[in-house]
Amino acid sequence: MAETQQHAILDDLQLTSGAVIADCRIGYRTYGKLNAEKNNVVVMPTWHMGSTSDLEQYKLVGPNKLLDTNKYFVVTIDALSNGVSTSPSNSMYSPERPFPQITIADMVHSQHRLLTEKLDIQSVHAIIGISMGGMQTFHWIRQYPKYMTKAVAIDGSPYLTSYDVIQWQTHLNVIRVLQESDHSNQQIAAVLAPLNLLTLWTPDYFVENVARKDLHDYLEQNASGNENFDGNNYIVQTQAMISHNAFDTGTEKYASNLKGIAAELLVVSVPGDHMVNPVPAKNLATLIDAELVEINSNCGHMGTTCENANVARQVNAFLQ
Repeated sequence: MAETQQHAILDDLQLTSGAVIADCRIGYRTYGKLNAEKNNVVVMPTWHMGSTSDLEQYKLVGPNKLLDTNKYFVVTIDALSNGVSTSPSNSMYSPERPFPQITIADMVHSQHRLLTEKLDIQSVHAIIGISMGGMQTFHWIRQYPKYMTKAVAIDGSPYLTSYDVIQWQTHLNVIRVLQESDHSNQQIAAVLAPLNLLTLWTPDYFVENVARKDLHDYLEQNASGNENFDGNNYIVQTQAMISHNAFDTGTEKYASNLKGIAAELLVVSVPGDHMVNPVPAKNLATLIDAELVEINSNCGHMGTTCENANVARQVNAFLQ
């Protein structure tokens, strides 16, 4: 059920760093029907380097899907630096005038402005995010605690662990080395693709599902679909994840920040996730007595995709 890509111009977007993105453009799509009370809105931001068209491709939106358009008016939003919303690849970026560093908080701020200023939606039923979208969900309930009634963080984390940082810093190092040696975006994407596979899935998944003789074809298949890859976009979003700490974990502010959570929260995670460590989200759910669903799957970070029907059922039950 493809919907048209739309854009909104926010004028100047003030960033947490103090920098400003002029004429900030935010991409979004809408599905379903907004009711008269405007209380059936569900919002989903995109995952790392994902787009709202990817959310369609993975069939997350539609009747009886994770985002059930029979019940909800769904707004999907392209996160800053994904190549659709304002990004290094579609702005006046240059080595002499670098693109400003953004944070997950800046992504959420831009989305809040889109919803309230451009779509006149002053509150929503729920915010739902997957992976980096889940990280944005944690920032939503910190930054705008009364804006939503419910929040769902799937495969997300309130902050990155040391293991997560090693992973993403390695990606950044690879991109920068290849950029310095004048490799193209397509060549960089080809190097990153198998690196991502190592943490998207588990070793057990590969042993059970990808035979050694089929590995070449498997890698070739998973290297496709990167035609729009841009290394600078990837760097900016990755740096935003590395700096992500929604509730100031490890500081004296942490306990009081948790007490400020007003929305009902559902955390969905996979214990064997190697891409986004599930422990911080599980610990937070325990501390605030939030609902926690752990998906048993050897698919790792892709476990909630492998078990998508189960996840959709659990999420829709929570939303009701």
